[in-house]
Amino acid sequence: MDEELKKRREEAITQLQTALDELASGTELTRYVTGHGLQSRYFEFEWNDPALRIDFHLPHDCVLSDEETQRSDASEIEAALRLALLLLDAANRKALFQQGEEFLSISLDEFGTEYRIFGSSGNALDSGEDLEILVRRLELSLPVETDSQILIWS
Repeated sequence: MDEELKKRREEAITQLQTALDELASGTELTRYVTGHGLQSRYFEFEWNDPALRIDFHLPHDCVLSDEETQRSDASEIEAALRLALLLLDAANRKALFQQGEEFLSISLDEFGTEYRIFGSSGNALDSGEDLEILVRRLELSLPVETDSQILIWS
């Protein structure tokens, strides 16, 4: 594996973990937040390499929204952070794909989710909107290790 790419992924994993820790502690999320104003702030995470494309864009800290919506938005951001961690870790472990697969593209925004897995000839081999299916598939392909950075999808 390209060592530079592996290093970039590890750096992104560290930053994502820091963002997850910020969110879990109740402090203000400082990483991956764009926008301004009371209702136009977003959590954005983008990643693109030869095997993996991630595009997440979710509402964040919209103070005019009711408390339930704010909690739901925070939960979605937490799940997106965990998913990005899982994907990058799986890519570094060479456990992202099954035989014949070469590229995964995943997007997540306030309107829905979508993932697509492509083969070597560029044809779509699998796609869907249910991320639990994708996560379960990845969890099954990863070895169980006590020092793993993998976080269980919740």
